[in-house]
Amino acid sequence: MPDIRPARAEDAPMLARIHVQSWDETYTGLLPRSEFDARGYEVRLAQWQSQISQGQSRIAVCPGLGFAQMGPQRDAGLAARGWGEELYCLYLLQQGQGRGTGRALMEAVVQSQPFTALVLANNTPACGFYEAMGGQRLEARRDRIGQTEIREVVYG
Repeated sequence: MPDIRPARAEDAPMLARIHVQSWDETYTGLLPRSEFDARGYEVRLAQWQSQISQGQSRIAVCPGLGFAQMGPQRDAGLAARGWGEELYCLYLLQQGQGRGTGRALMEAVVQSQPFTALVLANNTPACGFYEAMGGQRLEARRDRIGQTEIREVVYG
């Protein structure tokens, strides 16, 4: 079983590196390069330093391979429908995939509340992962990542 633990302040550089690398591995061809360039290591480092220090979400890390973050639902409509929490992200480097690490990371941040996860509609492997985990498609919608319009699927 992979080594999964809560994130600590000193993990911010590792989280930033994994975040940048996993975006490269996952979203190349799905998002324009300008969106990657706008979210480089320094941006991600500041993001994770802030997220860890705020302590308003649960962040689990598998050192060197991936992480997951869950917290209060950010979509008022979904919250009103009983989806009290949201899986903000689950990133796992390709070298760690297919070994149960993604499942373990998700289980490390899940509590007893129903939750949602948003996935790029054209990210077929991620959609398959959430469906294999028992997720059901609640809706599909348009949104934006930076300057790019995207289609996403909301799983519950």
